[in-house]
Amino acid sequence: MAEHKSTVVPLDGSNYATWKVQCKMALIKEDVWSLVDGTEPIPDPTETNKYSKYVLKKNKALAIVVLSVDPKLLYLLGEPEDPKKVWNKLADQFQKKTWSNKLQLRRRLYALRLKEGGSVQEHIKIITEIFNELSVIGDQMNEEDRVVAYTFLLAYQSLMIC
Repeated sequence: MAEHKSTVVPLDGSNYATWKVQCKMALIKEDVWSLVDGTEPIPDPTETNKYSKYVLKKNKALAIVVLSVDPKLLYLLGEPEDPKKVWNKLADQFQKKTWSNKLQLRRRLYALRLKEGGSVQEHIKIITEIFNELSVIGDQMNEEDRVVAYTFLLAYQSLMIC
């Protein structure tokens, strides 16, 4: 029976929220997430069997994360050696919880308009991605905010029904 290969959409700087979820799931699938979130203790190097298994898992986790980053962004990682440090560097870079970042995302959301002849599904996807990015930086969208964002869609659909 063939093994199902999963792919992570490469992190390109504009899709951190999506990349983070996919990469975490790939790490969980490969049973190496605990090395990234820091819950797996480092075994004593004198226990060679346990330690060598740990090193293999650590390298696997590192490879999954680094290989899912667009080559144009690899300069951010320096010489990657530890999956937890790489994960945290990327979070620090793309998950900035500043007011300016929140404001920029909300402006992008509220300026979003469905272009004439544009795909409603693509429009919903973009709105959802912005909601996810806001959530990642700790700016949860309340129900009223979501209603405002989707109002443009409802207006579009009512025009199509008429």
